[in-house]
Amino acid sequence: MSQSERLARMRLARSTNIGPVTFRKMLDRFGSAREAIEILPDLIAHSKTARKITLAGREDTVSEIELAKSHHAKPIIFGDPEYPAMLARIEDAPAYFYAIGRIDLLAKTSVGIVGARNASANGCGFARKISHELVSAGYVVTSGMARGIDGAAHAAALQTGNTHNGGTIAVLGGGVDVVYPRENQELYEKLCEQGCVISEMPPGLKPQARHFPRRNRIISGLSFGTVVIEAGRNSGSLITARFAAEQGRDVFAVPGSPTDPRAAGPNSLIRDGAILCDSADVILDALRLAEQNTQLFEGFHQFNTDARQATTNPHLQDYDEIIKSLDRDAEIQAPKKPAQDIEINNDLPNPLPSKTDHSDSQSIFDFLSSSPLLIDELIRTSGLSAERVSTILIELELAGRVERHPGNRVSRIAK
Repeated sequence: MSQSERLARMRLARSTNIGPVTFRKMLDRFGSAREAIEILPDLIAHSKTARKITLAGREDTVSEIELAKSHHAKPIIFGDPEYPAMLARIEDAPAYFYAIGRIDLLAKTSVGIVGARNASANGCGFARKISHELVSAGYVVTSGMARGIDGAAHAAALQTGNTHNGGTIAVLGGGVDVVYPRENQELYEKLCEQGCVISEMPPGLKPQARHFPRRNRIISGLSFGTVVIEAGRNSGSLITARFAAEQGRDVFAVPGSPTDPRAAGPNSLIRDGAILCDSADVILDALRLAEQNTQLFEGFHQFNTDARQATTNPHLQDYDEIIKSLDRDAEIQAPKKPAQDIEINNDLPNPLPSKTDHSDSQSIFDFLSSSPLLIDELIRTSGLSAERVSTILIELELAGRVERHPGNRVSRIAK
């Protein structure tokens, strides 16, 4: 693809009211972004839709590229050989995205792992186990670099990927250079060095709640299937699962205790037909079966990048599908639940009155579930001292919130 065509595609993608669906429609109709830009004034003149198109400026697009380059980020544009074939299959595949790190991972078979941000220690441990086994088998783990399940999956994949062919991809809600949450700064740096970090957002853009559903459809779109480990009923992880189902991908759900609100999401998915996942073997078996179908891994985004002959004196009906796609883009990109901050609110708001520091008590309580957990594992996961954890557990016991079990284990008291 020529550099002029690459720039034209980026300009077209950043134009007002041109979303990924309209972008694809215009490429299909005109054969190239350069030709689409040439026709754009006539399309605007004939269009009666309220969603008017304003072409992105060349200088603004070049500035965006230069800013990305300063962060060692490369644009991967629809039609590039590096563009992932699985992602290209979805209706609203991004016109382009930025990538830092191992771009070769984009070509490998990926599995998405998502879940609660305030995950239990058992949930994080299971995420690490599955991630380790998938990467050991040569696959890629894709997630969103959030705290909790996402971070555990990435960390285990990075530790494993050094000696195996697999790896991990982080899809960000903000710009590819913006670390969120800030506590994952060290993880982000390792991902940039040893894994791959991607985002369709412009560099420097701080994430907002409405960006995360768009990020989630990329996580599922990159992946053969998506695994949900702990998610409340209103969790953003369920949005990812829904995207995966709509994209024709497998949805795996890890069951949990009915008394743990974090199990409500996965248990609901299983009732709705998701694959019950109690080990990595379930995913690996499905992957091996799918790989026997060679069509699954073919390149779906191949098309002629040379401009076709445009229709002279075009009429409104020539552009009906493009005009309709503007409405489809608006529908797809509309916030799913405008009032819900899906990325910042905790899945389990559960205030704990305590004489000790509230945040530490809440953190310890969040790590626990109804399944008994070794206190040594709780100390390791929380990062607090053994004395501090012991004090908090005593207070939680006195408050009737946790109970001890043989073998130096502790759990929440089921309500």
